[in-house]
Amino acid sequence: MKSEHTPSMTAQQRHFATGGSPFRMYKDMVVGRDRSWGALFAFEAITSAGALPGLVGLGLRSVLYPLMLGASNGKPAIGRGTIIRQPSRIRLGRRVLVDDYVSLDVRGEHSSIDIGDHVSIGRFSTVAAKGGRVILHHGVNVGSYCRLATQSYLEVGESTLIAAYTYIGPGNHQLGEEQVPLIEREMEMGGGVVIGKHVWIGAHVTILDGVRIGDGAIVGAHSLVRENVPPRTVVAGTPARIIRELD
Repeated sequence: MKSEHTPSMTAQQRHFATGGSPFRMYKDMVVGRDRSWGALFAFEAITSAGALPGLVGLGLRSVLYPLMLGASNGKPAIGRGTIIRQPSRIRLGRRVLVDDYVSLDVRGEHSSIDIGDHVSIGRFSTVAAKGGRVILHHGVNVGSYCRLATQSYLEVGESTLIAAYTYIGPGNHQLGEEQVPLIEREMEMGGGVVIGKHVWIGAHVTILDGVRIGDGAIVGAHSLVRENVPPRTVVAGTPARIIRELD
């Protein structure tokens, strides 16, 4: 008997529900459903420089990649093997450094990634806006192997340091309804993550959706942050707790 339960569509279901050929699904994923086939061909031509090594590849990417972005203030330094999806919804400030094999992943017509001036993103890190908006303000430094994702809103304040292997999650699948596979259950959204300015996030930190971290706070390595962090405090642990207040 077919269940009357109709859960919200997962990312996989939304992707395959577009119908059409694999080529159309590919186009929708990399440049967006509202973009033309010409935009896809331009994307393919420009990103062909993505794997070129050395100064030649770096020089070509700094000149060509801004042509397909929503905005770029100057010529960014974009590393080898960088993955960019829906570039028209990505905006870069001045003197941005995107290291090798970074992924800037926008999904959905109402999503965007805005990266401010002098921002650095370490190699193998992912910044993903999945139905939401990501803002990295002036001077943010994201270490290697990080994942910063949102389905609503993610903002990181200026001159904030995010150390390697940090994970910022977009939400959590709801429990209950055992007859429905976990992956098909609706996401429990907490309103996004806001990290203040001059914050230091240690290595291997996990920050859950809905958290606010105040200006000047420090989060110790390997911490699980599931509650708000006041400004100018040091927190650590699983779950993270206040261990010190800064002067």
